[in-house]
Amino acid sequence: MAFFSFSTNDFAPSDRLEAAQEIYSTMAQVRLHSAKKQTPHVETRIRLLPGVSIANVTASSLSASRKSPQVADGNDDITFLIHPGGQGGWLSHLQAHDSLACTPGRARIVLNHQSGSVDFHGEQVNFVSIAFDRVQLAPLIRNLDHLPNQLLPPGEPLQHLTRIALELTQSHNTVEAAFTEQLKGQLFDLACLALGATPDAAVRSQRGGLREARLKAIKADIKYNARTSLCLEDLAIRHGVSPSYIRALFNSEGTSFTDYLLEQRLQLAFDALTNCHAPPRPISDIAFSTGFNHLSWFYRAFKNRFGVPPGEARDITLVPDDNDHLPPKK
Repeated sequence: MAFFSFSTNDFAPSDRLEAAQEIYSTMAQVRLHSAKKQTPHVETRIRLLPGVSIANVTASSLSASRKSPQVADGNDDITFLIHPGGQGGWLSHLQAHDSLACTPGRARIVLNHQSGSVDFHGEQVNFVSIAFDRVQLAPLIRNLDHLPNQLLPPGEPLQHLTRIALELTQSHNTVEAAFTEQLKGQLFDLACLALGATPDAAVRSQRGGLREARLKAIKADIKYNARTSLCLEDLAIRHGVSPSYIRALFNSEGTSFTDYLLEQRLQLAFDALTNCHAPPRPISDIAFSTGFNHLSWFYRAFKNRFGVPPGEARDITLVPDDNDHLPPKK
């Protein structure tokens, strides 16, 4: 899963426009235009998967276009142009369709065999492009031709699609081949649901990619809020599903919502107890600050998880490492 990044900050101000034009012309057959006497700012992070290419862009005011000479490259991908939020905005123009101003959380679909352009307005405008191979995606969609006529609403599939795209373009970390195929399938599932899937594709995608994206988002929510009095009902409301659906998600992984939440809290407590860079804190303070309400329960759960009581855990010295060496789960 290849990764590429580019920033005009790596060039002298007088060379930035030319450098950006060369990069975009070579990689995407896109022409960049900037107002006279204006030094453009462009930062791009690109992630390439089989059948999917993702570009996460932050740009100053400029125009990016694919006209007849560029369209001749034969690229007929189906592309999501997404506004992920932030200041500024952009206006999309597409051959034979109305110009549309994309608002945060929404997207426009463009068909790459048609001429078009995007005008960015602002000092730091955020823009995400996700291009799907037409041969693979088109059969999963009910009606492709009408899609460029209007903005996609900010529904759940588009939200998950945007989140995953941003995560994949945050760093150049490599991904194993097996996971790459799984991720590709998830992206296609979410894309067809966002665009209007055929009945068969909708059933498969809801059971596959949408389910996986929901579970990941729910886990991230639990990790972020593990210190609070988190309850299943509130979590279900936030994610627009039922408590029984969340239970089923965790049951399918051989665990439960309660056990997963407990594991996050225990890890927080372990990290606090073994942090040699922080002043020592009372064990009770650590227990209550990591979401536990009863000290006796905390002591039992901690010893069962790590094999030692909380007091002895202070003697464990962690060696900083990318692999995060923690005691294995029993």
